[in-house]
Amino acid sequence: MEKVNEVRENDIQIALFSATVPAWVRDIALEFMKPDFRVVDLAQDLSNKTAKNVKHLAMECPWEDRIDALGKIITVYGGNGKIIVFTSTRNDANELMRTDTIENDIEVMHGGIAQNQREVTMKRFKAGKFQVLVATDVASRGLDIP
Repeated sequence: MEKVNEVRENDIQIALFSATVPAWVRDIALEFMKPDFRVVDLAQDLSNKTAKNVKHLAMECPWEDRIDALGKIITVYGGNGKIIVFTSTRNDANELMRTDTIENDIEVMHGGIAQNQREVTMKRFKAGKFQVLVATDVASRGLDIP
């Protein structure tokens, strides 16, 4: 009797996709990929990987003053533009949404919010219905905002 769907080791193709390649991703690749694997970096030839109309701002601030400072930063630098604030946790995102030190309209996006609601939030943000989007780094993956 002949075996149907027999898979030989040489027939298996493994592909790994990642937006970034930190050390732990590289380690996984080395563990599971064949020794002659290839890395394809779609962004390596870009001269500027960040959009030219995006302004990045970093400031040191004591932990206990962070929310007050963020409110002031948004007031001073926000203008009429869209602002995305990234947080590490859902609790941090929710805390920012509930604060009264940030006077702008705020909505949050994190893994604890249903996918359909996250899509509604993104449509509203793109349409300018609110100015400040607070997102965890997990929820922010794949954001496509001009």
